[in-house]
Amino acid sequence: MKQAFTLSELLVTMAMLALLLGLGAPQFISAVERARVARVQSDLRLVDVALEAYWTDHRHYPPVTVSCMSADQGEVMQLPVELAEGGYLSRSEKSKTSSILQDPFHPGHTYKYAAPERFWMNGDLLDERYAVWIPSDFPLCRSDAGRADNSESAPLAWAVWSLGPRADRKKALSNKAPLAGHTWYLKTGDAGVIARYKERNGPSRSTR
Repeated sequence: MKQAFTLSELLVTMAMLALLLGLGAPQFISAVERARVARVQSDLRLVDVALEAYWTDHRHYPPVTVSCMSADQGEVMQLPVELAEGGYLSRSEKSKTSSILQDPFHPGHTYKYAAPERFWMNGDLLDERYAVWIPSDFPLCRSDAGRADNSESAPLAWAVWSLGPRADRKKALSNKAPLAGHTWYLKTGDAGVIARYKERNGPSRSTR
């Protein structure tokens, strides 16, 4: 005759399982986060190559997308559609940006892009240039002092970024993101953006 587990035995077993899960869950979550961060870094390098190829062909970088309509806020500063339409990035008809690249920390949305170039506003390409906040110690980007610059001689060529783990919308969508160091994701467990940016007459850099 089989003997059933007693209530105390079941409780002890459940407690042991909970303990094991509690010990293993943080490591698993950290591993998933590190894998997603690595994917973001790889994707941003692809965008870097695409932007430089676009510049080689057009002698300027693609326009920025902005909107004053609340319904479009999720797509503000999205990757330029010109990159996919011109064959610089792989296409996807399911995305508003036509690119297959999506931010793993912002599902259903692309990475963000900014540059002191012309910009789309509510579907119209304006003759004005988009002003990007650039810190006074650029390209180190440790200072909170800086200014918005939309000139052709701006020290920044472009910036692309992910909202990052535990996306802090205040940091990610700050008018100082992604070039203010205090908005960056630096280590596992942080909140902040993961960015790549290029000096006008220099190399591209990563925030981590």
